[in-house]
Amino acid sequence: MKKFLLAVCALVVAIATFAQSNLVNMPNDNLTKGYSTLSTTPNFTPTASAAAPATIWSDDCSSASTWVFTNSSTLNIDWAIEMDPNATPAGGSLTPMASNSAANGYMMVSSDADGGPTDNDGTTISCEFTNAAPIDLSMYPNVQLTFQHNFRWWQDTRVVRISPDNGTTWIEIDEITNDQGYTYPNQSSDNPHLSTYDISSVAGGMSEVLVQFYYNDNDMWAWYWAVDDIAISELPDNLVVSSEEVMGGWWIGYQTTGGLGQDYTFNPISQATANPYAFEAVLRNGGIGTQDVTMHVEVTEDASGTNVLSTTANVLTIAAGEQDTVAANSTFTPANTGLYTMEIYSVADSAGLGNTITYTDTTTKMSFVTDDQYGKDYGSANGYWRLNRPTGGFEVSSTYDIFADDDLYSVDVHISDWSIVGSVVYATLYEEDISGGDPIPLDVTDDYTITPADLGAWVNIPFLSSQSLLAGTGYRISVGANQHPTDTVGIDLSGLGEYSSQGIWDNENVFDGASGAQWWTISDIPMLRMNLNPSTISAVADVKQTIFNVYPNPSNGEFVIALDATAKYNVTITNVLGQTVYATLTNTMETTIDLSNFDKGVYTVELKNNDATFTEKVIVE
Repeated sequence: MKKFLLAVCALVVAIATFAQSNLVNMPNDNLTKGYSTLSTTPNFTPTASAAAPATIWSDDCSSASTWVFTNSSTLNIDWAIEMDPNATPAGGSLTPMASNSAANGYMMVSSDADGGPTDNDGTTISCEFTNAAPIDLSMYPNVQLTFQHNFRWWQDTRVVRISPDNGTTWIEIDEITNDQGYTYPNQSSDNPHLSTYDISSVAGGMSEVLVQFYYNDNDMWAWYWAVDDIAISELPDNLVVSSEEVMGGWWIGYQTTGGLGQDYTFNPISQATANPYAFEAVLRNGGIGTQDVTMHVEVTEDASGTNVLSTTANVLTIAAGEQDTVAANSTFTPANTGLYTMEIYSVADSAGLGNTITYTDTTTKMSFVTDDQYGKDYGSANGYWRLNRPTGGFEVSSTYDIFADDDLYSVDVHISDWSIVGSVVYATLYEEDISGGDPIPLDVTDDYTITPADLGAWVNIPFLSSQSLLAGTGYRISVGANQHPTDTVGIDLSGLGEYSSQGIWDNENVFDGASGAQWWTISDIPMLRMNLNPSTISAVADVKQTIFNVYPNPSNGEFVIALDATAKYNVTITNVLGQTVYATLTNTMETTIDLSNFDKGVYTVELKNNDATFTEKVIVE
């Protein structure tokens, strides 16, 4: 079963990330974290409530004296261990740990900090930190381990271990690594993430219990692991936990409606009508007794304050330590455009006996039903991706499912405020390959030059003609820039994408040094929206000036340059790196070009004479 998240954003709340996608995992670039969690009590009064778990042992990680740190790195290479409450991981744009007691300090291990050894150099950076004094749990047969943490990874490993006998035996209770399909299939967690493990079978009733956190960078490009507020508590008789709440059908609904089941924070009414909101969650029994659990959903239209949907899921019976996924019995089809608030919570009783009632926190999500804008971001920037560097250019993308035929006219992009005026970007439309291969390029816009007014703002990049989007098909939109020695430009990020698919196209495979371009995944949501409004393209069409056309486009590499009138032009064709791959002279109405021996991708066709220069983009599939 896919794994979990509970998060909410101040403006628009709907989480998204990678799931049924063919992309490869990829590290993020210069992110600023700071997500919030909104939890409220549902509007009903329980007849009784389970008491909070009784804490047996805890450590707020404010003192190194309560922990033993072991360096097991090859060649005894030092790693960075930090307990400063203001510490940040390698990469200064990352925020410090946001745990409950972060102000008192927290443990952080970083394999890329303080100018440490480079990756892939034959040195493995690894360490363990273990509580110094054994914990006596001899009087407590039913216990759980909880801790708050956040992390970034790329092929590095994090392991949680328990010893019931003061270090003689170690039992691994979780390996937190992308290779093991952990909660976050990409590289960034929320901040903080709360992990809970039932350790009764390992540590319950034992008198000398140790807890160990192990980190290993596997001699790869890696980051850090910050841990805080570690505790062992008794399991209550009755406790139910709801997590991974979605409004897009990510867990179950996608199997019948198609697509990825993504959460959309900006949803065109045509798409929302064809694919109504579907509410789901993962419910876990954190207590000792069996629980009968019912998920509840309340949807409110913000403009009128009217409750437009009340629904529940079927009762789910969950034994101690088990979890399962549930879906609400009714979906929501909006009648009007506007903002809708969606509250999801669950209620449990002790196996239907009705004598002990417990309830979860309420997760609040919000979605704008729009006329023509399709988006998954939260509306405010909290990080960015660079689109070009001296070593290569990139495209940052987001995947959208189409449930009703529509037309795409332009792409809306939020440009990072540090971008250089005069930098050039472009947008591309792809069709997702249902066989699992790379997405298929369909069209690319003209270059867009960044102006001072674009910094830290939305810009609209139109296609030269509308693009037909067909129901039942997945499409990917991207914004990209070519390699450039000085010009830099970025796209802002907004929210951790647990319930959607995002990617990056590395034109020169800068990240792992292999030859050829490659798609990767990214976990954060780019501020990149589909615009289905025809008015965004008409103005461009009116002022479009060109003297030639390229067809077919896309092509298999062989295409024709067709002039509007006979004239003499120098023809130069360059790749995304700005390298000339073809040059010729034309003075006829039609000239055939063959790039079939070159790599797939986007190429720029330039025609130049003494008076002017004209360019068009061509896609080679």
